[in-house]
Amino acid sequence: MSLETFVDGDLLSDLPAPEREALMRQLSVSTYPAGYTFYAPDDPGEQVFLLQSGRVRLYKLSPEGRALILMVLEPPAIFGEMALADSGRQDSFAEAMVECVVGTLSRDVLRQVLSNHPALALRFMAVMSRRLVAIERKLADIAFKSVPQRLATVLLNLAAAQGEQPAGAAPTVVRFTHQQLAEMIGSYRETVTKAIGEFREEGLIRVEEDAIHLTDIDRLRQLVGSQARSL
Repeated sequence: MSLETFVDGDLLSDLPAPEREALMRQLSVSTYPAGYTFYAPDDPGEQVFLLQSGRVRLYKLSPEGRALILMVLEPPAIFGEMALADSGRQDSFAEAMVECVVGTLSRDVLRQVLSNHPALALRFMAVMSRRLVAIERKLADIAFKSVPQRLATVLLNLAAAQGEQPAGAAPTVVRFTHQQLAEMIGSYRETVTKAIGEFREEGLIRVEEDAIHLTDIDRLRQLVGSQARSL
């Protein structure tokens, strides 16, 4: 599982067909443009969201307005799960990075489903636990790894999330902006631009208009595992 891109799988696949179909009938599906904000911190969590297509980022803002992307969600994925917590309030921003198709479901309906199906509740808890571990690792990377190490980690994870590549092809990352990559690793755009330039000069990556190709996986992995250095 990538630490940067989370795909939950179909959490509802274990439901008996009649109940699954009944639940789907209660799902309200809409298309949202890039940049749409589904919720912000402290918003009341009255519903949960099921990502069917597109890409959503979960992020926090510092008091100075700097964004830190906690993770990027790709379908099928669920988000807004803090609606199920005791406080019932969201603790981050959720924003569409591209046009998205998203279903919304009342938190009360989902609570009832989880209550009636313990196995599904356990799967749901496992997904949430993996997310928590991923966020903890990200924060540890920010604290202890250099910008080049963090950037290499993100690129490797994003490439892995793309699935199998054609035989002989360099692993590929769908193009993110330098600002988005900076927000993923807790850095500044200018610093990431410098690191990407160094990676290109060293033959670690090849940058095209719509993708970043990882041309030297072994050296990127060595960089991730090397002793932290400053930049």
